[in-house]
Amino acid sequence: MTGVLAPPETRIIVAGLGGQGVIFATRLIAQAAVRLGWPVVGSETHGMSQRGGSVLSHIKLAAAEAPLIRRGTADLLLAFERHEAVRALHYLRSGGVCVVNAEDGLGYDLKEALEQASITVHALPATPMAMAQGSAALVNVILIGFACALGALPIPEPALRATLAEGSAARREQNLRGFSAGADAAAKAPSAVERRDG
Repeated sequence: MTGVLAPPETRIIVAGLGGQGVIFATRLIAQAAVRLGWPVVGSETHGMSQRGGSVLSHIKLAAAEAPLIRRGTADLLLAFERHEAVRALHYLRSGGVCVVNAEDGLGYDLKEALEQASITVHALPATPMAMAQGSAALVNVILIGFACALGALPIPEPALRATLAEGSAARREQNLRGFSAGADAAAKAPSAVERRDG
């Protein structure tokens, strides 16, 4: 699969709480990019991950700069919890995309600010979907599958699936089912770009 596509220069912030699998998601994205032969750099900010505190990761695809992403320059914010999404919104550039685990948008009066910044928010209730699959820990792969199928995450689906398939045997099938559930949800999402305040 290496060298199939030219790597798009993309800056991704992954945000969540300790225990939500931010680090696993970061490594999944990075390893899938490496599988394609794409240059990738990243940095993990663990925070109080063991206590349910904020966890933030920076991933750069095909960007030769330092690993940390400056405020106002990220292309994608992948957030496993809506409050963490709001906390990390300042990283997004004008025209950036936020993909968030939430029932109905970000839940704050942000419509005007989002419109001014041309930031698109795609919300998916990944927690109940994960529970329906048998594990709350699947929120991360569900949201990655959703972001991938939406086109917000530029890594091709086969590379992400192949990387998941190489993971822990105990979690492999469940992770792949979670990824598929997120991708299927994207297929049912409104085709028009939405800017929502929740």
